[in-house]
Amino acid sequence: SHHTIKAPLTEGSEQYKFIENDLAKASTDPNIDWIVAVYHKFAYTSPSTLGTVDELRKTLHPLFDKYGVDLVLEGHQHNYQRSYPMKYNSDNPNHPIITTTRDSNNNKKNSYTSSEGPIFVTVGTGGATLFNLTGKAPYIASQHVGYGILNVDVINNGKTLSAKFYEDVDGIVKDQFTITKSNR
Repeated sequence: SHHTIKAPLTEGSEQYKFIENDLAKASTDPNIDWIVAVYHKFAYTSPSTLGTVDELRKTLHPLFDKYGVDLVLEGHQHNYQRSYPMKYNSDNPNHPIITTTRDSNNNKKNSYTSSEGPIFVTVGTGGATLFNLTGKAPYIASQHVGYGILNVDVINNGKTLSAKFYEDVDGIVKDQFTITKSNR
C-alpha cells in the first residue's frame, strides 16, 4: 500500500499533531502559568541575512494564538529581535496583527498582558558571526546586533514574566519587557 508522509510542518503531520496536543494539554493545565515555545529557525524577522521559514509562521502561529502561547524563542538569525505581541494574520501572513505598541501616554510599551498574543524573540547572539540588520519590520519592537543573552524570570508570585537582553561585553541591558497574566 502506498501512503504519503506529510512534511513535518504541514497541518495534520505527526509533528503538527504532537505540537497541537502538547499545547492543548499545557493550556488547560491549572499548574502551568506560562507557555513558551522554542525552535531554531524563525517565523518573523526584520530585513537581515536570512529569510523567514514561512511554513513555521503559517503552521505554528495560529496554534500559538489558539492555545495562548506567551513567548516564542527563536534563533538562526545571528542578531537580537523582539516583536510586539501579535496575532496571526491569515489574510496576509507577512503582516501579523500587532495588538499593542504604545501605552496610554503614547510611550513605546514594554509591558504587556498575556492576552495580547505571543511575543516572538530571536536570540541568535551566542557567538557565531553576527548578521547586520538592514531595516526594521513594523512588528519589531526592539532589535540589536551584538553578542548577548536573554534572561527570563518569572516574578510577582508567578504572575509576571520578566525578560532582559544583556549585551555580554559590558552587561548592559539592551532590551527589556514584561508580560503579566491577564486574569483568566
